[in-house]
Amino acid sequence: MTDIDVKQTEQVNSQEMNSIQKVGSPGIGCRHLQSLLLFLCVVSGYLIRVNLSVTIVAMNPVINSTDYFRELADHVPIFGWTNSMRSVLLSTFFIGYLLGNFPASVLGCRFDNKMLLAYSMTISSLLCIISPPLVYAYGAPALVAVRFAQGLSSAFMFPMVHGIMSKWAPPNERGQLVGFIVSGIQLGTMVTLAVSGVLCGSSMGWPSVYYLSGAFGLAWTAAWLLLGAGSLSTHRFISQTEKDYIQSSLSNTISHDKRLSDTPWKSIFTSLPVWATTIAHIGQNWGFWLLLTEMPTFIHAVLEFNIKKDGLLSSLPYLTMFVLQIPVTFIADYLNKREVTTLTVSRKIWNTIAFWGGTVGLILLSYIEDTQLTIILYVFIVAIGCSSNVGFNINHMDLSPNYAGLLMGITNTAASTGGIIAPLFVGLVVDDQTSVAEWRIVFLSGAVVLFISNLFFIIFGSAKTQPWNSLQNKGTVNEQSS
Repeated sequence: MTDIDVKQTEQVNSQEMNSIQKVGSPGIGCRHLQSLLLFLCVVSGYLIRVNLSVTIVAMNPVINSTDYFRELADHVPIFGWTNSMRSVLLSTFFIGYLLGNFPASVLGCRFDNKMLLAYSMTISSLLCIISPPLVYAYGAPALVAVRFAQGLSSAFMFPMVHGIMSKWAPPNERGQLVGFIVSGIQLGTMVTLAVSGVLCGSSMGWPSVYYLSGAFGLAWTAAWLLLGAGSLSTHRFISQTEKDYIQSSLSNTISHDKRLSDTPWKSIFTSLPVWATTIAHIGQNWGFWLLLTEMPTFIHAVLEFNIKKDGLLSSLPYLTMFVLQIPVTFIADYLNKREVTTLTVSRKIWNTIAFWGGTVGLILLSYIEDTQLTIILYVFIVAIGCSSNVGFNINHMDLSPNYAGLLMGITNTAASTGGIIAPLFVGLVVDDQTSVAEWRIVFLSGAVVLFISNLFFIIFGSAKTQPWNSLQNKGTVNEQSS
């Protein structure tokens, strides 16, 4: 970029910031309604995603156990699936999710994100509702097909959320608006673990979990079609004041549908900031899914404490992460609005808190064998991970508001491999689940992954809107302050 281009960019940035300050924030408005609706979408998505983890226990009770005789008495169908079949059932959703992310994000570049999100939730919800009768009739193969299809349809969720909010969230409010949406992951998981267990133990049995999850998803779809919108111009109730405020902060975002032929594929895949976000996403999935899936086993096998039997302790990491999300996003956006931190600095600081805080925690976990301290560290590492929601996790919108959904599809696809490989890695390293030395290798390797992925993000990450964001409008340069 020449000196003239730099001066032009600085002038554009200055004009944009002045216009934002001149318009002023209109307070609570439709952008917050969008955030609430999409938050409930994520909650609904995780009700559907996680419910099998609970119901599969009720669907396969131990023979001659109390649950076994109770379900027989209540005429609740039960099955005798092998452990290998259970593993297949639990993993099938994520295979569909992995395969669906990139195609979903590509479709999001061409079609209305609002309707794609509504279609995907409707399909996932209907599949949820028909799961019990299909399993009654056709057994495990039917559930495999349903879970795979749900994974494909659920893959639309985060690319569409990012694509929609890139048109709704002013840069200095992205932390609160989008961070709140992402916190639906924790609430959805907590609600599923708590409510599903109660429903499975009732006379209605495990089928009620699927019926209620599906009904909630359909109710959300109806509310979304009535109150949601893919862009400012299509919302029924937004005020002109709020519209002016948002538009003045997003002058580098186009609202019309983009042709796939216009997509700057080469620029995207050769962009170091995009790679920095992708590496961070992989590191986050590796490190934190490692904890969420393997820590209960470690605590039970090494420390001889069954955390899964204590409902409060089992949900404590999710609860703490959900509660901590609110002040973290508020502080991040407050510092940005006051210009104490620039967007680039802010993204890197909060990502570092999450990743390198997790690195320190994992190193300590490697050498501590006290049960209480281990659980405290476990909760700390998971909870502090919420800081990444104002780090790399909203960086897609910074880099390219016009292709935020596509970028999320790309990084989420790559990150899914981290969530799959991490448990497999544990299986290779840990031969004796009671071996402290073998678990130490697991935790230290997780610390290395978090440290390196964040270091890459610090060096190459950026919150500047990339030049290829506006390739349709050649000759103009619109970059956010970094």
